Amino acid sequence: MARHFPQGALPKFDMLLLGMGPDGHTCSLFPGHKLLEEKDKWVAAITDSPKPPPSRITLTFPVINNALYCVFAACGKEKADMVKRILVDEEDLPATRVRASGSTVWILDREAGQAKL
Repeated sequence: MARHFPQGALPKFDMLLLGMGPDGHTCSLFPGHKLLEEKDKWVAAITDSPKPPPSRITLTFPVINNALYCVFAACGKEKADMVKRILVDEEDLPATRVRASGSTVWILDREAGQAKL
């Protein structure tokens, strides 16, 4: 990525399309993981993922949150409670920490949007 962005400047993506795991993780950034606090690297390796596969690569929050738009897609009733915990309760979960520089948008199917409020 460093070849495509000015020296020292954070990458600026127009849009990132994101998913959310059943535990509120996104971009292989898991609840309680040390990478949630990474501030210096743009991209980081995970070698101890709590979910398979154990080795992954991800963007870090400084890059994710520098995107103009972050769009989450969440589908299915198994995501409904987590959607509520993120959007209504604002529980401190990785997906809650996504704050695009422009807008963060959630696209839900009927089932994912039907959590009991």
